[in-house]
Amino acid sequence: MKNFFFIILTLFVPTQYLYALIEVDITRGNLDPLPIAVSPLHVDIKSDNHENINVKELGSNISKIIEINFKNTGLFNPLKKEAFVQKPDIAHLKPRFEDWRLIKAQALVTGKLLVKNEKLKVEFRLWDLTAAKEMTAVAFTTTPSNWRRVAHIISDKIYQRLTGEEGYFDTRIIYVSESGPKSQRIKKLAIMDQDGASTKYLTLGNELVLTPRFNPTNQMVTYLSYF
Repeated sequence: MKNFFFIILTLFVPTQYLYALIEVDITRGNLDPLPIAVSPLHVDIKSDNHENINVKELGSNISKIIEINFKNTGLFNPLKKEAFVQKPDIAHLKPRFEDWRLIKAQALVTGKLLVKNEKLKVEFRLWDLTAAKEMTAVAFTTTPSNWRRVAHIISDKIYQRLTGEEGYFDTRIIYVSESGPKSQRIKKLAIMDQDGASTKYLTLGNELVLTPRFNPTNQMVTYLSYF
């Protein structure tokens, strides 16, 4: 009888004392982008003029691409250059960390470049403003026409150092470009950077091309062609 009586009482306990309903609405992730300052790369005064490239603006153009790459990830918040106090040439040698911390930056990218004898040499440094120390420093030498790719490679190095994951900015995309009316479509094999720049056509459009693929070394392309 004791066991039976206990069961009856348990069954008649009001349900509001047995269950508590908790509702949690998740509308978005709570991830604050890292404030990062990308200083324009200092152009060495010893640089030669180039017939196809504006060397004076090259440092600003490279830093602009790096900013766009970072902003597109959603993980970084590139700060406006109007708030920068220190000049690019001085900042690259020794940043005044307190000046950069005043604008709430947590990381700083500085660099310099030299165009000499048809060669482009680019150096960059990544600074930890909180710890007031250099995180990484890398230099590249290439032809001046490869300046956009240098910007993507720098972005990859910084991204990997700050996130621990490999960057994807120096990536090429192979695709089939289509143009013309619906009844006479012209398909060409094309390649471009991951940001849509530097588009190059690999075929003339005389034949139908399909299913392009990079080989494992990413130095050759295979595709299906109908003559």
